[in-house]
Amino acid sequence: MTDPNHIQTMAFRFSNLFKKPGEGQEGSGWQYGRILWDRLGQCWNIPTILLLAALIASIWVFRCYCLEQPLDSTRFMEEWGLEVWVVLDALIFFLVLRLGGWLRYPALILVSFWGTVHLTSAKIYGNLLHYGQIASAMETTGSETAGYLQFVGFFPLFAFIGLFVFFWALTWKASHTGWFGLVMLACLSIAPVAELIFSAAIGEKYSQSYEFMRFPAEKMKDRYLNTLAYRYPTMIGQYFSIRNRLMDAGNKERTLPEGVSLPAGVTGNDIPRRIVIVLGESDWRAHHGAYGYPAGTDRFMMGRRKDQAHTAFFTAIAPSAVTREAVPRVMTFATARDMEPFTENMGIADMAEHAGYQTGWFSRQNMDGIYDTLVKVVAQQAQKTVYFNEGRDEVLVQPLVAEFKDRKQLFVMHIWGGHMWYEDRHDDIDYQRASRSSKEFRHYDAAIGHIDRVLEKLTEHGDGKTLFIYVPDHGEIVNLGHGTADLKGAQFDIPFYAWSSNAAYITRFRKAVNRYSINDGRLFNTSAFPFVMAEVMGYQVSEDARVKSLEESNYVFNVDGYAYPLSDIKWQ
Repeated sequence: MTDPNHIQTMAFRFSNLFKKPGEGQEGSGWQYGRILWDRLGQCWNIPTILLLAALIASIWVFRCYCLEQPLDSTRFMEEWGLEVWVVLDALIFFLVLRLGGWLRYPALILVSFWGTVHLTSAKIYGNLLHYGQIASAMETTGSETAGYLQFVGFFPLFAFIGLFVFFWALTWKASHTGWFGLVMLACLSIAPVAELIFSAAIGEKYSQSYEFMRFPAEKMKDRYLNTLAYRYPTMIGQYFSIRNRLMDAGNKERTLPEGVSLPAGVTGNDIPRRIVIVLGESDWRAHHGAYGYPAGTDRFMMGRRKDQAHTAFFTAIAPSAVTREAVPRVMTFATARDMEPFTENMGIADMAEHAGYQTGWFSRQNMDGIYDTLVKVVAQQAQKTVYFNEGRDEVLVQPLVAEFKDRKQLFVMHIWGGHMWYEDRHDDIDYQRASRSSKEFRHYDAAIGHIDRVLEKLTEHGDGKTLFIYVPDHGEIVNLGHGTADLKGAQFDIPFYAWSSNAAYITRFRKAVNRYSINDGRLFNTSAFPFVMAEVMGYQVSEDARVKSLEESNYVFNVDGYAYPLSDIKWQ
């Protein structure tokens, strides 16, 4: 029970602060000063001051020396300098860490975890995580998570323990955050949006306020993008907002895009009877012998390279460097700059069904991550979806070819390919194939060799009525992964080829790809792949639609949530 004497004493001290001179306070003005100084001293003891100083110093060092880009390049972020963001983050963490009672240890765990995420991303990527990486993490599968944890090793664990002990020691004797501190924490937390809220209240910046009311989660992310405290929570909020809109829209009936039509009764000996699209993963073209890599392990495709009448090879670039963003842009009419066709227009599987093809999606990648994925939405456009959660990519071959019938068919075979962890993507035969590779690349090259063996095994079941296509979703920075925000070329640079024993199929496919290639026909952005498949299946595409596709092919979608011209890609 609360001590009445204690309450009376606290009330007396509090009332003394507001007494006027001559009301029992000797020296009035000095008494005011002494009481305020005593109260300030109780809050700002030496450990408390050291905690704030340590936070300001450590955040400053982290932002300036641990990151390649200390500030994000958005217009709003440039209005506030680096110093403002450092102090804002330091004060927020300072107030959270000083929470007393039973809240102390959850606060220590939370701040230590947040620091671990930031330090790990800085160590691996040289920067803070971007929206695409956060979205991919929200949709990751168990095997992907295990592979990533194996890749990062024990660094996050050591970082967490070190930060926890560090903050525990600094807060041991620090004062606790009181009611005034909680009010200050709330004010600091809304500071990035306060300017917009105030502007809306007085009728200024109406367009920004309108956008904020329409898309609050997305605009919150923009406002908090440069904070260490709220960057990722607002990104997660944006992820759920966008995901829910796409999922809802994805369930409605979709139509052919403008300029694409299917003539009645279309026929032709060069229209493939059966199409098998092998949707690859994490495949860097520079590690393919068919494209000139000296230690190439893709022996099957290296052999086919010589048969140009029945095989077509292209220099290609992926529209994005992460699966969740790349697959919708490869398998539907969405582009780096326009996601609306993902929900409004048919994808490749829809178009195939519309043209009379039986469709199926066979995937070695898990059906679900933590939440439904955009890839799953694309897969469910097929009439039949089959997922395998065990084994290597070859487990897909027999179930897929068992579906072959003498009718028009289109199948997608989504493999693990060269995704980390590389040792899990190949066997001993592949490892021996990669004996000429350097130690640094041997496991990755062995994974490429395993892809090649799967393609060879798949081809054994083909006939003169089958067109095989291999198109990876994105590339790979070997031993680092993909989805980094620095636009490194390896994560966009992919192989792209087709083969068939029917030369007419290859001629038709090569002609279609060339129509949608840019840079004088030397480069194909696989965001134009749906247009190619439309023409291959007998659809007609207007010249206006083709020109628009060529324009969109000059851009890629980065994990920071923005589209960039191909000229920004860093090839060195």
